[in-house]
Amino acid sequence: MRKIITGLSILLITFLGCKKANRHFDKDGNEFIKKGNEVFVIPAKYTKTGKSYKVFIYNETSSEIRVIENLKINPNQFKVFNLKDTDTLKLDNGVEFMFGETYGLQIEDKKSQVSGLGGRFLDEYGVPDEAVWAFVIVPPEKGD
Repeated sequence: MRKIITGLSILLITFLGCKKANRHFDKDGNEFIKKGNEVFVIPAKYTKTGKSYKVFIYNETSSEIRVIENLKINPNQFKVFNLKDTDTLKLDNGVEFMFGETYGLQIEDKKSQVSGLGGRFLDEYGVPDEAVWAFVIVPPEKGD
């Protein structure tokens, strides 16, 4: 009986100690949960259709980044890629952009080299209006 009361007490304290969360959905069905100063994103389910999306990638490192043999992004330059939702874009620094099986665009970034762009940074980096996503490649451990 003592274990049950202790367990219920812990659950009650945890439940009452949680901050109230504000939830909303965007036009694509992604759920945003704001809890205190933190924002969590639960992406909507995604079905692959073969559609192409424009992805802006800016190289803010001191080294060139190769995509394929003849295609590279020089330091302080950008490229806009047409990425099909059935393709994967692999950079030679280990970063991969791909569409997941159930969710939209996903990034594999084991060295924390990618930062997403939004707001005023879209203008500062010269992101074209047709780009659906925008990212900056930064030195390792400096990404989001």
